[in-house]
Amino acid sequence: MYRRIFSFCIILSLLIPLYAQTPGMNSGQSFSTKTSNQRYVTDEKGNILMYVNVWGHVKRPGNILVYDGIDLASVLSMAGGPNRGAKYESILLIRDIPDEQGFTKYEIDLEKFIKEGDKGNFVDILPNDTIIVSQTRTSYILSNVGFINTMLQIMNLYVNINR
Repeated sequence: MYRRIFSFCIILSLLIPLYAQTPGMNSGQSFSTKTSNQRYVTDEKGNILMYVNVWGHVKRPGNILVYDGIDLASVLSMAGGPNRGAKYESILLIRDIPDEQGFTKYEIDLEKFIKEGDKGNFVDILPNDTIIVSQTRTSYILSNVGFINTMLQIMNLYVNINR
């Protein structure tokens, strides 16, 4: 009986993190944030805008409507900025359509910008680009300490019950 309860708790505790997700938040803009097949849109004032996707370890991931000509730091700021434990040295930018050089993937070192203000390795943001901010391994482990602690407590309970 106790083994079945213990097995059920183990399986449940392993499956819950797989389905748990942080809900996305709107970018806080007054524009509609629905995805668009159009490459560019204009607002009521005639400003040229485009949609950009921001994924990963940022405060407000999602589809963001931004001004044409925006830089990477501004896009990340509109997404609330990177969370603690973000991997600044390898921000990934994936293009929807290859650019003039034929590239669809860029790895950008944001650490140079943070330390020196150097935007030399920034690339132009184009419509429907996807920016992915990864999390460091240490940050990932520390953010899941609660799960590991729960697992150890369940194992401790199991050992104590079987004594």
